[in-house]
Amino acid sequence: MNKFLTKTLFASALTLCAGAANAAAFQLQEVTTSGLGRAYAGEAAIADNSGVVATNPALMTQFKRPEISMGGIWVNPGVNIEGDIGVPAVGYPVDAGYSDAISSKFLPNAYWIYPIDEKFSVGGGANVNYGLATEYNADYNAGLMGGTTDLTTINLNLSGAYRLDEHWSFGLGLDVVYAEAKLSRRVGGLAPLLNARLKMAGRSETILPTDFVTDLKGDDWGIGYNAGATYQINPNHRFGLAYHSKVKIKFDGTIENDLPAGLGGLTKHDGSVELNLPDYWEFSGYHQLTSNWAIHYSYKLTKWSRVQRLQAYTDSGVQVFDKTEHFGDTSRVAFGTTYDVNDKLTLRAGIAHDEGAAGRKSSISIPDTHRMWYSLGATYRFTPDLSVDLAYAYVHGKTRTFTEVENVRGISVEGRYKVRSQVNLYGLNLNYRF
Repeated sequence: MNKFLTKTLFASALTLCAGAANAAAFQLQEVTTSGLGRAYAGEAAIADNSGVVATNPALMTQFKRPEISMGGIWVNPGVNIEGDIGVPAVGYPVDAGYSDAISSKFLPNAYWIYPIDEKFSVGGGANVNYGLATEYNADYNAGLMGGTTDLTTINLNLSGAYRLDEHWSFGLGLDVVYAEAKLSRRVGGLAPLLNARLKMAGRSETILPTDFVTDLKGDDWGIGYNAGATYQINPNHRFGLAYHSKVKIKFDGTIENDLPAGLGGLTKHDGSVELNLPDYWEFSGYHQLTSNWAIHYSYKLTKWSRVQRLQAYTDSGVQVFDKTEHFGDTSRVAFGTTYDVNDKLTLRAGIAHDEGAAGRKSSISIPDTHRMWYSLGATYRFTPDLSVDLAYAYVHGKTRTFTEVENVRGISVEGRYKVRSQVNLYGLNLNYRF
């Protein structure tokens, strides 16, 4: 195998994968519809349905009867890119503008809680806690930087909770995570230069803009844990603290490309890439101020600073990539309110500020930026035991300008971009109490 080529291909893949690993673009907040309606303010302290197992297992002690919740959230992003790339030997910038690069996704969830007695409760669920999806056209000029980046994780959770007394409750859970990744980059605007190199070498092959420079697929299982505590002053005032551990994922898969032998063509080769899904803390407060009106808030700290190095190895143990990253921890602050109109209808609203982690680094594969959330939601109770949650949130990303550089076979391509982003979120969950 051409060792230099292998390093180049893994570098192309991992640099972009690393650039994608930041805050809400990669770590998904969308775990319940009721939480979406309040911009996830108070998530570690509010016990409105069985979705609490996704955030703070200690809240399961607030339930007196078994309960289930099933549904999901439709994520409809809009990302518009202005910019160009500089291709050596072309002599002028090549357009790299693009609209709607990030694909829409449905994020399903399902949760259950079963109180064993007045002190013990168990519960579990399944949700998508990390994910990203960007897909550019096969002939996109900046295909080296913006091909397909698709990562999905499914988190399977089993938790238990114990009420110590009328004030304190504690919870602990096991997270089993399945992750699947696909990452591909294409020749794009670099095709004329690579064809010129082939011609100078006396070769007859022709490279197309749609040819793969790298095509990487892999999957893995990882294990982590979550823990939480709540302190209840009285039934109307509660504080919650939750922690979710990092999860180590080692993607075992294949890597290949469409390049001819003269430029280091590579058939399928087994390899692995390690990525740590970061740990995070969340503190929340919930305060019922009147019989039908409550306020709530949250602060969430995600430890992206723990992701400082990315490495890749062949199955024979040869290191083919070692890159240092400089991510920073991110904070998310949210405020919300809940109003009970009557016994059947509850209304919610929330606002939040969500930080990006990439600092000056960014990538058009997942354009990271600071975001503002504006949310509305409602719960309608058909009966005392059957209810439906509905929610909508608009997420506005701060316009960002950055430069991205990619290197293939000793050729450096620079992209200069301005990215505008927004996301519309639509949620629906059904809840039933036995």
